[in-house]
Amino acid sequence: MNKLLVSDIIDLNTGDYILECKNKKLNINIKGEVTLYLKNQILNELNIKIADNSILNIYQFNNKMESNLIVNINQNNNSKLNYNQSIINELENNLIINNYIKGNNNESKINIRNICEDNESKIIVNVEIEKDTINNIALEDLKGINNSGFIHIEPNIVCLSNDVIANHLTTIGSFDQEVLHYLMSKGITLNIAKILLKKGFIYSNMNEYFKKNFGGE
Repeated sequence: MNKLLVSDIIDLNTGDYILECKNKKLNINIKGEVTLYLKNQILNELNIKIADNSILNIYQFNNKMESNLIVNINQNNNSKLNYNQSIINELENNLIINNYIKGNNNESKINIRNICEDNESKIIVNVEIEKDTINNIALEDLKGINNSGFIHIEPNIVCLSNDVIANHLTTIGSFDQEVLHYLMSKGITLNIAKILLKKGFIYSNMNEYFKKNFGGE
């Protein structure tokens, strides 16, 4: 695992990286198979270019901090994107993800989990698949729990090609009352039961390395 303090532009080749950002704008060029971890990084703009025949797995977590982030991701040919972001916000949170698929044989999976403790949270995900491209896959899985705040989630997929698999799933809800009652029937307090459900939800799109090294908060 490589831990990097990065400024504004960085080229990353095959490997696993923990990024700490010095600036609020970051440009990343991906080549090979790359896994990125970002936790509580104050970014306003993140621009990612995935080279042909490359794979990017990204795990990003923001915990109870104000955030206004725009993410722009470009894919051309034979690339894979696995984008995972989890957010717990007590302050205002705005996230916009723009994923541009400009070539053929690409796969894009965007998974967002958001718990809104207070204030407002707005999440907009735009995936655009260019005209005359073939054999592309675009999947969005965006989920939120409203815990005394307000959540707006907007999934958008623009397909300008007929040769594509595209699907988006969006759910916004609250804590499952039946599960809460079940946990409390086992002697668990309401507060602890909510913490358990919160952790299970917010880490559900994180990998085992993230949960082992960055979880527990």
